[in-house]
Amino acid sequence: MIFSLFIVIVFVVLSVYYYFRSEKLAVELKGIKKEASIIKKESKVMIDAFAIVVKKNEDFIHFRFKAAQENCKDNELIVLLTPLVTNYATICRESLRGKDEMHKIAKKCCENYQSGSFKRLTIYINSQESHIKRAWNSNNLKGFVTFMESMVLSLKP
Repeated sequence: MIFSLFIVIVFVVLSVYYYFRSEKLAVELKGIKKEASIIKKESKVMIDAFAIVVKKNEDFIHFRFKAAQENCKDNELIVLLTPLVTNYATICRESLRGKDEMHKIAKKCCENYQSGSFKRLTIYINSQESHIKRAWNSNNLKGFVTFMESMVLSLKP
């Protein structure tokens, strides 16, 4: 009888302990879900803001490229940069996916534009100043933006 009473008491104590423990975990879970929801909203706002910045930067590049295209005598550089300018947003988006993605998508865009143009572009880049080579060889979004700015600025007569 005492043994059965002891087992019942142990069972009741364990049940009460696990009940309060589960309530505490439920409260923590609600807090984590709320925090995840807030983080998701903030992430969406940041992504939207980044998309706006990339779009505006793309518009500026297109505008300056078109203006420089009319005044520039170096037709080869214009032909080499056209696929990069045309696919600026795509290259930026793919560059965000990870390191070493910029060259892959740039090559794909160049080869879709004209066969062999990526090889000509890399040969042209290797003949440029060191800061342009560094920007291109960084193979990331920052390097791509810097490279495009430098190239568009170099188109001026």
